[in-house]
Amino acid sequence: MKLFQLQGMHPAWAAVVQAWWALERATGFKEKALPALSARGRPDAVGWWVQRARKDCRIPAGLDVDDNSKEDFYDSVVGWWNAVNPAWRKDGLAAADFEKVLLKKEGGGSLDALSSGLNGLTSIVACLWWWYRLVGIADGAPRWKNLADDVTWVLTEKLKACGSKRPGSPSEEEPPAKRTRLE
Repeated sequence: MKLFQLQGMHPAWAAVVQAWWALERATGFKEKALPALSARGRPDAVGWWVQRARKDCRIPAGLDVDDNSKEDFYDSVVGWWNAVNPAWRKDGLAAADFEKVLLKKEGGGSLDALSSGLNGLTSIVACLWWWYRLVGIADGAPRWKNLADDVTWVLTEKLKACGSKRPGSPSEEEPPAKRTRLE
């Protein structure tokens, strides 16, 4: 997939992809996210992508028609991101406030509702990729960068949580018992 061509890409995009890849690898590249992210408020582009078995790397039809369709897409991505995040991160913020006040990054709440996998954070990463390509991000687009940075933080925190749930290192575990030879 073209997502992995990071050379020459904006550092924020490279950080998203690296964090996403690390989380997916740590969780075994699950195809089905459980629980799936809510479809309420989800950008129509995600449905277009899902209908094509998530294999189409093109910008979804209709997004690059005009500036209004692009703005509607950007607004729907930010709104969806705000909607799927746990309440402790929002603390009463409206979707429009995301531009001024970012979601909380401390507070010790769980991020379990933001699952990895195709029906989870991979869909958010795909939205960021389309937005990136629509705008042709260089050093501008603060809305995109704010969202990319926040998604990277979530991916990194989820990866840390995966590490803390893993069993002890092999040296701490008992060696496997010898099997009885069957003759």
